[in-house]
This record gives sequence, structure tokens and C-alpha cells, in this order.
Amino acid sequence: MIRTIVFGLALAAVALPQGAKIVMVTDMEGVGGVQNWDEQVFPGQRRFEESRKLQIGEINAAVAGAFDAGASRVVVWDGHDGSRSLSILEIDRRAELIQGKGTTPDYFFSKKLYDGVMFVGQHAMAGTKNALLAHSQSLTIERITINGKPAGEIAQTAAIAGYFDIPVIFLSGDQAACAEIRELQPGAETVAVKRAIGNGSALSLSHERAKELIRAHARRAVERVREFKPYKIEGPVEMRFEYYPTKDGTTKPPAIYKGATVLEAFAQWLKK
Repeated sequence: MIRTIVFGLALAAVALPQGAKIVMVTDMEGVGGVQNWDEQVFPGQRRFEESRKLQIGEINAAVAGAFDAGASRVVVWDGHDGSRSLSILEIDRRAELIQGKGTTPDYFFSKKLYDGVMFVGQHAMAGTKNALLAHSQSLTIERITINGKPAGEIAQTAAIAGYFDIPVIFLSGDQAACAEIRELQPGAETVAVKRAIGNGSALSLSHERAKELIRAHARRAVERVREFKPYKIEGPVEMRFEYYPTKDGTTKPPAIYKGATVLEAFAQWLKK
């Protein structure tokens, strides 16, 4: 009897299709209801805990959507404030969480490790018009280019994922960030949870509505995961960082990182 049960379980395991493996790259500046540098995005600020709750709600909605579509694994990468904004106490019980400040050049990716990348709470690159809390890595950087093409955090992650043949399939964030991902992946599922309406002000969906849309489009993205192609940057690769002038009017010279591949260029940058 025991042999029969074990054999039956083995057959069932073989018969079950393998669901998609998803990595979810998260940030806070693109979360609905978050629009103020002085109150909402850094620990100790008056409304930071509110922002964290909004961020977690959107993340868990996306996780739920991925599992609704039959995902077999969802890994959440805490991408805000040195990977210190999320807690395993609050993440959907089915998901796993990457934390830690020491980002590796491969962004914790490898071939066949994941089937798709999803962004949650993502912002647009520095200098983007009609964007909310737009920046690229830090508030001191005015512009980043890869082989002469402007590249914010969205393009950087997509490029490393693409090196490992992993496509970006979904993004939720402000309207400008949604437009940015569609330049790289025109068919990506997107949810604009807020948009700029002038002078730093934002028009946001309610949190409940944002979660509904994120869950629905995350599900659709995972259902369509085989339709997407990775974003590829052919080598050699040059990454160039240009900086805003400082308060005293001086400007730091551009920093340039080169490599035969995008991975090598990122390795040069991250070991600086």
C-alpha cells in the first residue's frame, strides 16, 4: 500500500505542469499615494510607515496575481532604501524575500532561474517630464546612459535580466514609469497607480482600486509570460554616469564603466 501511494504521488508530480518562476523588483517611489520626498520615502519621516503599508499592499496584490496565474515561485526583491523597507512578517506567505545591501552585478539572476521580471512601485528615470519622484539610483545623478542611450533603473534591471534571457513582463508605478517600460517592452502589462498633475502633486487611485488592477494585470502578465522577449544590449558596453552640480556650483566629472558585456560593465560600476 505504501509503495502504491508513493508511486501515485510521483506520477502526479510528473503530470503537473511547472508554473512560471517570477522575480518581483520593488521600490517605493512609484507606489500609489507616495509623492513627497520630505515626508514619505525615508525611515523616520512622518509618513514613511504609511508608505511602507501601501508598498506592501501593492506587492502582495502582484504576488497574488502571479499565483492566480499558476506561478510556481515568486521571489520579491526589496529594492528600496538599501533593501531595508520590507519584512517577511508582512509579505504574502507564498512568496520569498531578497534583502541585503550588497547587490551583485548579476542582480541575483542566472539563466533559467526565473521566467519573468515584474516591477512593483517603480519610478521613472531622472529628468523624465511629468514624472513623480523620478531619479536614477541616487538624487545626485542627473543622467545615466548605456551605449549612449538614457537608462534609468528600469532599463538597467531589464538589461541584466535580458543578459540571462529573462524578459520583463509587468510594471506598476506612475504613468511616466509605465511609458518608460513600454519603450523597452511594448507589450508589457502595466498599471499606472498615479500620475503627475503639476508642481509635484499626484493624482492617485485609491489603494483598494490599485490593488485590484495590479492583481488582475499581474495575473495577465504571468499568463502571457511565454510571449515576451528579453531586452538585449549587445557588447561592448559603456555605462556613463553624469552628475548634478553641487550646492557650491562644482560638478563631479562623469564616471564611465566599460565591459565586453552588460554584466561586465555593471561589475565595474558596483565594485567602485
